[in-house]
Amino acid sequence: MINEKGGIRRFFIFVLLLGMGYWFFLRNWWPRHNLKVISGEVENSVNRELVAFGITDRQIISETHRERTLGPLVWIQSDRRIALQEASTLPMFASHLHHDLERSYLHLAYSTHPEGNLIEVKVGWILLQRLLFVKGALPVTTAPEQGPVVAFVIDDVAYDINAMDHFVALGVPLTFAILPRDKHSKELAEKASGLHYSVILHLPMQPIDLAHNDPGGAGLYLKMTPEQLHSQFEKDVVSVPHIVGINNHMGSAFTEDESKMELVLRWVKERHLFFLDSHTSIHSIVPRAAKRVGVPCLVNDTFLDNSDETVYIEHQLDQVLKLAIKNKHTIAIGHYRRKHLVEALAHKIPEFQARGIRLVSLPSLYPAVQP
Repeated sequence: MINEKGGIRRFFIFVLLLGMGYWFFLRNWWPRHNLKVISGEVENSVNRELVAFGITDRQIISETHRERTLGPLVWIQSDRRIALQEASTLPMFASHLHHDLERSYLHLAYSTHPEGNLIEVKVGWILLQRLLFVKGALPVTTAPEQGPVVAFVIDDVAYDINAMDHFVALGVPLTFAILPRDKHSKELAEKASGLHYSVILHLPMQPIDLAHNDPGGAGLYLKMTPEQLHSQFEKDVVSVPHIVGINNHMGSAFTEDESKMELVLRWVKERHLFFLDSHTSIHSIVPRAAKRVGVPCLVNDTFLDNSDETVYIEHQLDQVLKLAIKNKHTIAIGHYRRKHLVEALAHKIPEFQARGIRLVSLPSLYPAVQP
């Protein structure tokens, strides 16, 4: 009888310990080792190293991103075939990638293959990345890959130099919209351009609620004369080097004024830039005015972070994904100083890739702007 009670007690202790272990697994180990998150981090690291080694989209022969499942495990498996005429730099590429992926649970294997050289990244036996470098000429066709595309624009870039590093770590194309005449405007533009990101001017314009939203000393205001507007515009443009386009900061009132916007768009045209209507007003006349003036113009579809909460931003990203699939291309704006934007992007980008949606720089959506 005593032995029987002791056995029951040991059984309950075993079940309790098992439950505690499962609870610890769910609360501590699993969030840090979530394969879907890890596969996204690996994807970002691979993209960074490919860019750093000068491997361009033209060299990508084929590329697939598939969501894999095994019981409760979910991850993104990426496969690329890459044309490479000279394989001598591959060991260095593999070494840099290995250093970038330096985590105890990741394994990188570099080997020869009948078609060339193979790099695989795994967690245990689970394959996350497969890069097959094929020796030979570049693909004959250079037409862009078909499928939905998304351009993310990061607005309000100013003040903080180091915050850009968090966006760069995502390892995807982004476009930085830099505020003019900030003490760091030039440095931020130089940094973004040096890292091969597109730069546009985030041009402040008068909002409807001017009492509570101040565009600042670099802003364009409705009360200004054409001469004052032109002087302000020129000062703003020259304060941010490397720009390929312009979008409006605030501007819900200014973008509703056809005569003022036509003036600005004529100056945009003179500098061979494009314009992105941030769409801060549903009554914006910018696309109509731009067409009349002859300036390439697109319109923002989504603000990602009006509420700076991860759940809200991820919901907005879900809407962006749906718009991309529906319309084949879409533009979304996030903000440089939001606390949770980078985190939300890091979580959701693998889903875009798994659905075959490419992330592109904003300029790639515009026709060539001829000088």
